[in-house]
Amino acid sequence: MNTRTLTTAAAAAVLALGVSACGSDSSDDSGSSSSSSGAGETIASQLIMGGPPEFKTRTDGLPGLKKNYGVEFGKYTVTDTGGPVTVNALKNGQIEAADLFTTDPSIAANDFVALEDPKNNFAAQDVLPIINEKKATDGVKTVLNGISAKLTTDGLGDLVSKVQVDKQDPDAVAKGWLSDNGLAGTGTSAKGTTLTVGSANFPENVVLAEIYAEALKAQGASITTKLNIGSREKYYPALKSGSLDLFPEYSGTILTYLDKNATATTPDDVYAALQKALPSNLVALEKSDAQDSDAIVVTKATADKYGLKTIADLAKPAN
Repeated sequence: MNTRTLTTAAAAAVLALGVSACGSDSSDDSGSSSSSSGAGETIASQLIMGGPPEFKTRTDGLPGLKKNYGVEFGKYTVTDTGGPVTVNALKNGQIEAADLFTTDPSIAANDFVALEDPKNNFAAQDVLPIINEKKATDGVKTVLNGISAKLTTDGLGDLVSKVQVDKQDPDAVAKGWLSDNGLAGTGTSAKGTTLTVGSANFPENVVLAEIYAEALKAQGASITTKLNIGSREKYYPALKSGSLDLFPEYSGTILTYLDKNATATTPDDVYAALQKALPSNLVALEKSDAQDSDAIVVTKATADKYGLKTIADLAKPAN
């Protein structure tokens, strides 16, 4: 594969410096409660929340938590998108709640607690390809839809574990998955198509991008990869402008990014709404059964201290 524009390790190092060295540069109040300790405070108001920059304004991010649960954190610290900076900040006590993904192996590995979401603040998050409409030839669609037909939530979790826990190369993991699922054959269905495939800066998205890239290369496409780009604010403008052609996305998150008034929550409703919300030059291909939703995650110590089981518990009065 082509040289990546930014490695996960490099991104983690840069962001880690921001989290550990200068709170004012890497965090802000983001409209959340930041009052000093006193009567009427909630549990959330005493906690520091960490996650990607877009979570501050996303419909299902801080605004959704406030609207649906009455949860406002004392401070929001920008870390990364469900990656090592977020996990390490939670482990080290730099933050006390985090936006992580439900397939993240670090949740079980560190005995973290993913709080239940009874009001469905986080909509369905089916993995699917977003592609430039001009590059979505019949052959390319056949390749990518074939991948979506094989992806499952459990399988996605296994991919993440191989990359994040076993430290395997994402490209090698992608090739192994394609082989295991009978999708490694060579052909010419995508011949003549040139695509630039991008990914966000977390292991799961990187390996999904590698799967798309390797499968299309095997079918004759000319592929360039730009991996570990960063958060949606960085990569989506490139996708919209055409400097990126293909990106693995999550249906509910990209929908709420495009339409802050979106109310769909079920897989089919989210998919239908997404098709309407995308600009005319972008197309969402078939969604997979694989889901990876956002979750509000705390350490077991924090969960035990405050009796936290659901997101709603964060709005209870602090003792």
